[in-house]
Amino acid sequence: MSEPRLSSFSTQRPVAILMLFVAAAVFGWLSLGRLAVNLMPELSYPTITVRTEYPGAAPEEVENDISRPVEEALGVIGGLQRISSVSRAEVSDVVLEFSWNTDISDVTQDVLERLDLVFLPDEAERPLILHFDPSLDPVMELSLSGEGELWEGEEALRRLRRIADLQVKRELEPIKGVAAARVKGGLEEEIHVRLREARLRRTGISIQQVIDRLAQENINVAGGRIEEGRTEYLVRTLNEYTDLDEIRETIVALVDDREVRIADLGDVVMAHKERQILTRTDGGESVKIEIYKEADANIVALAQRVKTILGKEDDGLAAELLQSEGVRLQVVADRSLFIESSINEVRNTALLGGLLAVIVLFCFLREFRTTLIVAVSIPLSLLMAFAPMKMFGVSLNIMSLGGLALGIGMLVDSSIVVLESIFRCREEGDDVVVAAVRGTDEVRGAVVASTLTTIAVFLPMVFVEGVAGQAFADLGLAVVVSLLASVMVAIWFIPMLASRKTNHVEKSGKLPGTSLSFGSEFRRLRARGVRGWLLLLPWFLFRGLWMFLFWIVGILLSAVVFAVSFLIGRLIVPGAGILARTLMWPLVRLTSISLGLAQRVYPGILRGALERPVLVIAIFVVTVAVSISLLSGLGSELLPEVRQGEFTVEVQLPVGTPLEETVRRLSEVEDILLGGLEGVRALGVTYGFDPAQSERSDEGEHTARFKILLETGSGAEVEDQVIERVRRAFAGRPDLQTTITRPVLFSSKTPIEIEVHGDDLVELRRKTEEVRAVMEALPQLADVQATLRSGAPEIQVIYDRDRMMRYDLQLGRVARLVRDKVQGFEATRFNRVDRRIPILVQLAREDRQTATDVQEMVINPGFDRPIRLDAVATVRMGEGPSEIRRIDAQ
Repeated sequence: MSEPRLSSFSTQRPVAILMLFVAAAVFGWLSLGRLAVNLMPELSYPTITVRTEYPGAAPEEVENDISRPVEEALGVIGGLQRISSVSRAEVSDVVLEFSWNTDISDVTQDVLERLDLVFLPDEAERPLILHFDPSLDPVMELSLSGEGELWEGEEALRRLRRIADLQVKRELEPIKGVAAARVKGGLEEEIHVRLREARLRRTGISIQQVIDRLAQENINVAGGRIEEGRTEYLVRTLNEYTDLDEIRETIVALVDDREVRIADLGDVVMAHKERQILTRTDGGESVKIEIYKEADANIVALAQRVKTILGKEDDGLAAELLQSEGVRLQVVADRSLFIESSINEVRNTALLGGLLAVIVLFCFLREFRTTLIVAVSIPLSLLMAFAPMKMFGVSLNIMSLGGLALGIGMLVDSSIVVLESIFRCREEGDDVVVAAVRGTDEVRGAVVASTLTTIAVFLPMVFVEGVAGQAFADLGLAVVVSLLASVMVAIWFIPMLASRKTNHVEKSGKLPGTSLSFGSEFRRLRARGVRGWLLLLPWFLFRGLWMFLFWIVGILLSAVVFAVSFLIGRLIVPGAGILARTLMWPLVRLTSISLGLAQRVYPGILRGALERPVLVIAIFVVTVAVSISLLSGLGSELLPEVRQGEFTVEVQLPVGTPLEETVRRLSEVEDILLGGLEGVRALGVTYGFDPAQSERSDEGEHTARFKILLETGSGAEVEDQVIERVRRAFAGRPDLQTTITRPVLFSSKTPIEIEVHGDDLVELRRKTEEVRAVMEALPQLADVQATLRSGAPEIQVIYDRDRMMRYDLQLGRVARLVRDKVQGFEATRFNRVDRRIPILVQLAREDRQTATDVQEMVINPGFDRPIRLDAVATVRMGEGPSEIRRIDAQ
C-alpha cells in the first residue's frame, strides 16, 4: 500500500512545509497591520441623496422650485426602485433608493449628468450628492475657544470662526483618511449695508439700485494685452474695494444734482451672518470642528494621525495656536477610543478563550508535547486568516473579531483529531514517520468533511443581501477563512511536527551533502602517473583546504544546532512540561475523577434510556415546548443598544422660539449640569441648528442638544445615575420637551411605518393625527410619532392682483423687493488676501422688526406717490408646514 502523497510530502519535506506556513504567517501578520479598524462593518446603503440649499425659502417654495424639478429629472434613472423627497425650510433632499446589486459609482455619474439639465433658481446653491452611510458620524469633535476677557464679544467670535476655517480646517482636511472637517458655531464674517426705509423713501432710491451699484463698482477686469516696442503689457482694471470707507463713499445716484452715497442711505458695518446655531464647551462659547472619515479609512489610525497633528502642549497645531493666537484647541469627543477599547476587549476575550481551550486540552491529553503541538495551530490558523481577510476587504470590527473568537474553539478540533489518530498508530507499533502519514490519511477525509459542514453554515452569510448581509458577512467570512486555515494546519503542519524524531545529529564520518573521501582521488592520480599528479597538485591542495574549512564550519553549525535542539527538546520542553503538570495537577486530577465517574454512570443511564423510550421522548418533547415558549417571549432587534460612555439630551421649546430666547431659558440648566454632575468628563451644548447639515424637520432655533461625555471607564451604573440627575435638572420647566438618546451603531428605519398621502396639508395633518391616535392606542406599539409636525409661525403676504394691475406693479418684482429688504441680498464680495467676505444689502433691523414694519414698506420707490405693501396685499399671521414629503412623486 503506497503512502498518501500529501501526507508523505509533509513528513519528507519538513523544511518546505515549515517555510510555507512561516510565509503564510508572515503575510498574515503584515495584513493584520493594514486592516481597517472599525466598530461595525461598513454598511453601504444603495441610496443617494441629492441635497440642494435654497436660502430664505419656505418648505412650499423648496418643494415647487427645487424638489419637483429634481424628481422629474432623476425619476427615469435605470435601476431606481423608489424616489422620495423631503422639503424643509431652505433645504431640499431628494432620496433615490436602488436595488442592492446596483453599482453606486455608475449611478452617481448618471445623477450628475441629469442634474446638469435641471434649471434651478439663481438663489439656490449647487446640488450636492450625498451617499447615505450611517457610519458617517463625526469620528472626532474638536473645540476651539479663547481664554481670557480678550475673547469676549462678537469680534472675538468672528476671529475664532476665522481661525477655525482658515487654519484648523486647512490643517486637518489634508490628513489621510479625513473626508471633511466641518465647522460649527462662532460668527461668520459678513459686511452689512443696513439701509433705512425713511431715507430710501425720501430719496426715491430702491434697494435694487444699491445692490446693482455695489456689484458694478467692486470689480477687477482683465483688459487684454498691448505691445510697446519690445515690451508687452497686460491691461487690468483694478477697482475692488479695499476698505469699508470706499463702500460708504460709493455714489448710488444723483438726486436734484446732488450725489447720494451709501453713507447717506444707511450704515456699513463689519458684522456676521444671521445666527442660527451657538455652541458651548464646558460653559464657555466655542467653535466646534467635526471630523468625518472616508469610507475605507481606519478610524483608530485616523484619530492617531489627527492627534499627531494637534500635538502635545509644547508642540503641534494646538501649541502653535495657543502661542500665536491665544486660543485653546482640544479634543472633546473621540469615537476611536470606544472602538479601540471594544476591539481590545474582543481580542482579549478571544485570547483568553484560546488559553482556556489549551488548558482544557491539557487536562484531557495530560501530555505537554502533544498539547504544545495542538496549541501552535491556534495562532498559526489565526495569522493565516488575516491575509484572505485583507484580500476580501474585511475590516477588524466586533463582527469579524467575534467570528474569529467563535472559530477559536473549532480551530483545534481538526488538529486534535489528526494528532489522536497519529498517537493511536504509534501505539500500534508504527514508526513516527509512518504513524504520522497513516494516522493523517485515515482521518483526513473525516476532518475535511466535518469542517466543510461548518463552512456550509457560515458561508451563505457572505451572499445575503441587505443590511443584515453587510453586517454579518464579515463574521461568516472570518469563520470560513479561519476554519480553512485550521484544516491546512491539521493535515500538513501537524503531521510534520509529529513526525520529527527525538534523536539529533547522528555521528558519522561525513556530513550530509559533503564528501571528504580522499582515496578515490589518489587512485585516479596514480592511474595517470606521477607527472599528472604533479600537474594536479595545486588543484588538489586547494580542494583539500576548501573541504577542510567546510568540515570545520559544518562541525560548528552542527554543534550549534545540536545545542539549540538539546535546549528545546531536552531542557525547555520537558521543563515546561514538568511545570505545567505541577501547576495543573489539581485540575488534571479533577478531570480524571470526573471522566471516571462519567464512565461508571453513563452505561446505567444509557441502559435506562433504552429500556424506557417513552419517557425519553416525553422529556424531549417537554424540553422543546418549554424552549419554544421561552423563545417567543424574547425581544428581537438587529443590534442591541451599546453604551459608549456618552448620551445626548435633545430639548425642544415651542416652535418659533428665537435662538436668543432658547439660550436664555436653557443657560440655567447648563449651569446646573456643569456644577452638580460627578463622573462627567465634558459637556457640549449646541443651541439651534445648522440648516446645511440638519437631517430632521423638528430642528430649529427652538431646539438644543446637550452632549454629556462620561469619565473613561464609567460603567452602566454611573451612566444611569448621571441620566437621573440630568432628568431632575430639566424636570418642572414649562413648555419644554426632553428626549435622552444614546449613540447607536447605525440608524435604520422604524420597525413599522404607515404612509398617509394627500395634497391638502391641513387635511393631511388631520388624518395623520387620527392614524397616530389609533396606533398609539395599541398596546404592542410605543413611541408613535408623526413626521408632519407643527411648522414655524409665518408672516404671509397675499397679493391682490387687481390692485397690482391698477397700480401698474409686477408681482414678481414686488416680491423680490420685499425679500431683499427683509432677508437681504448678497450684492458682491469684499476681497481680502485669504478670504472673500459677502457684502449683504438689507434694511436695518429697526425697520423690519414687526409685521407692521413689513406692511408699511414702500414697494414703488422712485415714484412721486409712494405705495405701501398693505395697499396691494394682505399681511397676516399663519403657520407653514415644517416639511413636505413626496414619495414616488406623489
